[in-house]
Amino acid sequence: MLKKVLLLAFLSVFSLFGAFSQTSAKAKLNSSDSANLKQGAEAYKKEDWTSAIFFLRKVVAVPGFASDENLFMLIKSEIYAGEYRQAQNDCEKFLEQFAFSPYAEYVKYQNGRLLHLLARNEDAVLSLSDFCHQHSESELYPLAIFWIAESFYDEYNFESARGLYERVVNDYPACEKAPQAQYKLDLIERRAREEKLLYLLKVIGEENLSTREEYERQLRVYALEDENGVRRSLLDAQARIAELEALLGDGLPAYEEGITAATEEKSQPAEPEKCEYSKNDESSSGVSKPKNPTVHVIQNVNEPSFRVKQTKTGQGTTALKKAEDAEKNADVQALKRKAKQLQYLLEEQSDKSEEAEK
Repeated sequence: MLKKVLLLAFLSVFSLFGAFSQTSAKAKLNSSDSANLKQGAEAYKKEDWTSAIFFLRKVVAVPGFASDENLFMLIKSEIYAGEYRQAQNDCEKFLEQFAFSPYAEYVKYQNGRLLHLLARNEDAVLSLSDFCHQHSESELYPLAIFWIAESFYDEYNFESARGLYERVVNDYPACEKAPQAQYKLDLIERRAREEKLLYLLKVIGEENLSTREEYERQLRVYALEDENGVRRSLLDAQARIAELEALLGDGLPAYEEGITAATEEKSQPAEPEKCEYSKNDESSSGVSKPKNPTVHVIQNVNEPSFRVKQTKTGQGTTALKKAEDAEKNADVQALKRKAKQLQYLLEEQSDKSEEAEK
């Protein structure tokens, strides 16, 4: 019996000792977390965002200290420090744990804005649109509209962004984002004008390009036609030169034959000239003349009558031949000069055509 009493007393003392030990450890832990919370709050108040984040993260890691207020201060410190990704994750965590907190409205707005800053524009539009539907009377409503417009603008959906910017400017002129919204409207208008000008320049450029191509094509056609024309003229001139040279070659043997014939005529004796009886002489003398008339024979080709006749004939033939030969030679020389000119023009035209093709 006594042993049982002693055993119960020992167990009671051991239990009390264990409870006292746990209470002491909890008190010690609470004292450390309280110090972190105090230092984090002081850093937050002083806008020392790096220190505030350091201490507040330690505080919210403890289940008993992860309150909506402490998590809200941590989110704001992360936003001001530029740690958008971690801040957005903490916003999601806050909305899951403290959906009915008085800070939930602001945290939801910041969540949508942070999604836009992280270039997650589609998620930002969905989150901010939900915020606008749920908090249409909130002071953050025009800001949410502005950030939705910014999300559309970054996705090049300028028409949707234009309507939202106009709504901020016209319906909420006192909003702090109204000047920025007006600036974005000016940019959209300027961009629209630039797109129209670019379109016109593109159309005009294509027309000018087609016109230039047609002009160059016509130049090539004209150059080819001129080249063909010059080539035909050159061929005609060459044919004419060959023809005249052939005629000139045929005329030289005839001229030589004429000279040979004239020389042979000089070497042969002249035929006797027959003299007719004069009727007057016959009637006056009354004596009948013989039937065979007296023949006067030129005994020498060097007689004056033969020499004069032959000289006149030879000189006329020679002068005529010389005139014809001189005329033919002049025509041949003129055609040769013309052929050289045509050849020069043809070569010059070929060089121009090659330069145009380059």
